[in-house]
Amino acid sequence: MSKELSETKDKLAASEKKLDATTQELNSTKDELTSVSKEKSLQSEEKNKIRTELDALKNDKSELEMKYNEEEKKLKELEPKVGSLKEEYEQKERELESVKKDLQQTISDKYVEIESLKDELTGQLDSKESEITTAKNEVEAKNKEIEAIKLKLTSLEDFIEESKGAPQVIEKIRETMAHKGFLSDKELEDILSNN
Repeated sequence: MSKELSETKDKLAASEKKLDATTQELNSTKDELTSVSKEKSLQSEEKNKIRTELDALKNDKSELEMKYNEEEKKLKELEPKVGSLKEEYEQKERELESVKKDLQQTISDKYVEIESLKDELTGQLDSKESEITTAKNEVEAKNKEIEAIKLKLTSLEDFIEESKGAPQVIEKIRETMAHKGFLSDKELEDILSNN
């Protein structure tokens, strides 16, 4: 009986050890489960957060797709207009180039014309200056002749005053003037010396 009791006691001690070990395992498993549960809870929260973000992204995607479709529609509507505007722009550019060329040609022609007129006017100006110089010289010469005639007249008037008693001298002067239209110094001297 004592032997059985001892064996039972040993079995009981072994069972207690097993129970302690199992309890420890259970506690460890419980801790692990708690940890896993916490992780699962965190994962669930993370999953919900991701799901919320995913839903938001889906909404954004839908909005973007709508906007994209609208813009694509507008683009398709604008494409023919763009082509037309491009053609119009190219046409205007060609017209502008043509106008520029015409304008450059006109400027070139006018420049040649202006240079030609300048040369012509310079020639005319030189010619007129030459004519003016010639006319001035002629006027000076005429002035000298007039001065000489005035001196002759003064001399004749003085002589006439002196020779009032010699009407024949005046008569000879008149005859010479009537015949020739003028009286030279030599002819006057001859008339005076003969009287």
